[in-house]
Amino acid sequence: MSDLHNTLDGFDGLDWIPGLTKILDGIQDMADAAQNGQFTLDATQTTLSLLANPHDPDLPQLLALLAAHLTNADTNPALAPLDPETRKTVQLAGETHVHDTAEYTPRAHPNHAAGLIDEATRGGAMTLLDDDQRKELSSKVRKVNKQSESRPR
Repeated sequence: MSDLHNTLDGFDGLDWIPGLTKILDGIQDMADAAQNGQFTLDATQTTLSLLANPHDPDLPQLLALLAAHLTNADTNPALAPLDPETRKTVQLAGETHVHDTAEYTPRAHPNHAAGLIDEATRGGAMTLLDDDQRKELSSKVRKVNKQSESRPR
């Protein structure tokens, strides 16, 4: 069993958390689709960009923003019973996580892989995406996201 599958199995028993099963099922669906040959090069490249895109959007940013949403009493009434100082500290932890994710999450390697795929399909070889290529790929990802019918609005 792969590390991915072992990690997914580590989430067993947490289906009581609203929405978590959908996230985990989506990750499993992507892994299975890739393994079964259902991913195209374009889908692979775009997914790699979504996993770590330095120009927005990407999944680490999305998950960090979810953490901030969950740690803010204004957007998560479950925190209301906490004393005001604890609520403030909890919210700061979420906001710090968003900042740290934006600043320190490594994003070069999936983008490097996406760039290699792109270059290989164009008939050349490269080692890293430059800023213009990253922006072009980010624009492509945004366009695909806007056209997606299954993406939450």
